[in-house]
Amino acid sequence: MSIRREMPGGPSALERGLTELGVPCRVESRAGLAVLITTPDVAARLGEAELRRQALALAREHGFTHVAIELRSDADAKHTPDASLPGA
Repeated sequence: MSIRREMPGGPSALERGLTELGVPCRVESRAGLAVLITTPDVAARLGEAELRRQALALAREHGFTHVAIELRSDADAKHTPDASLPGA
């Protein structure tokens, strides 16, 4: 069972902030966890330590304690396109 909560200034405000940071994504909230759903290219960029630190700091400003990146296989992406993701 997934526990989801809305935070003040919640996911949509975090999504805007991350996009301004150069990390366009969709955010799903699961308790204190912000799950970033993005393209493989953006997920790879989050391998950069400084960008990852900035994204986590921003998530904490929005009430989250942790950040996860949802990894999708190429096969999943081809069969379930998500029009809300950049480049979809």
